[in-house]
Amino acid sequence: SFFLSFIFFLCLPFEKRMMDKSVLKSTAGGRKTSSLMKLSSRCRACRVERGARGSRTRLRASQATTRSTSRLSPAPPKTRGEYASDKRSYVEEYVVSDCETIEEGNVVSPVIITKIVESLAIGHFQKLSGDSSDVPRSKEMKELDLTFMLSRITFDFSELPQSDHQVEAETCFKPQKVSFKRDFAIRNKSTGATVAAVTSTYVLVNFKTRKLSIAPKEMVDLYKDFSTKDTSRLGLVLPRKSKLGSFTSEEAQLTKTFTVEESDIDLNGHVGATVYIHWILDSSESASLETLKTLDIEYKQECFLGEKIQCYIQTSVTEEGKKEISHLIQTEEGNILLRAKSVWLENKTN
Repeated sequence: SFFLSFIFFLCLPFEKRMMDKSVLKSTAGGRKTSSLMKLSSRCRACRVERGARGSRTRLRASQATTRSTSRLSPAPPKTRGEYASDKRSYVEEYVVSDCETIEEGNVVSPVIITKIVESLAIGHFQKLSGDSSDVPRSKEMKELDLTFMLSRITFDFSELPQSDHQVEAETCFKPQKVSFKRDFAIRNKSTGATVAAVTSTYVLVNFKTRKLSIAPKEMVDLYKDFSTKDTSRLGLVLPRKSKLGSFTSEEAQLTKTFTVEESDIDLNGHVGATVYIHWILDSSESASLETLKTLDIEYKQECFLGEKIQCYIQTSVTEEGKKEISHLIQTEEGNILLRAKSVWLENKTN
């Protein structure tokens, strides 16, 4: 899971929840959360780090979404994890040699980059909290029964690495009373090129009531020596949030449908937000993942085992020749789960 203090990628929706202004003094249960990234069905299967090697079979972009095995897998193995010299950012390195690539080439799928983002945030809080479990939680968060839930994440992809390259990822964050901002720089250590820039926003939520909550000042102050407003230290320009569409399903094209399966569910009993990335990419009807430039996602509601999922898109072409797709993912009953926008280059050299 992807949490800022506490569980960085517990990606529940936050809309339509009322603010809980009461003082939070209850003790948290140690629920674990798992929201590992789903593989795009257009990429070769990744050889899972903790398990048997999977087959590396070519999956075409137009392939159906039916599967007999889990679409969930962990991030690639890391070789290093440490603070920057001033401890205001955190850096990890990853080996991507056994990870999924685009079609039959050597270019690593952008899905792997999203997994690295998730893993990096977890690793950072493991250092901050001293909790080395897969879902680290600070003592203060458990005492106050609080967690952070992802509300928005924006990826800007530059130059995807090849499978024989090594990837370095750096993150920094700024805690606030309600929303926390976390930014990422993903770099190709082998070539020095920027792989992706990522920015995200989390809201503070009571773990039991799911209501928005205000962080006590003393909790925010705990991380003042490990956070920063200065994102220039990442050495890149962070992506800006785009204007997401407000269209209805009647105004869009239905491109894919899914049924939520058991393997899509994390330990909180709902679909982890990173699973939606698979749905977005698989329903985009674009030729190659190598041409994906930006992906901006705003989470709305959660969904559960057995629910029928519908993926709608509206497509346009910009003056620069980029393909812009607005995404609407909802349940069969019409409950909106997320809105997103993806931008695709005409070809990888644009």
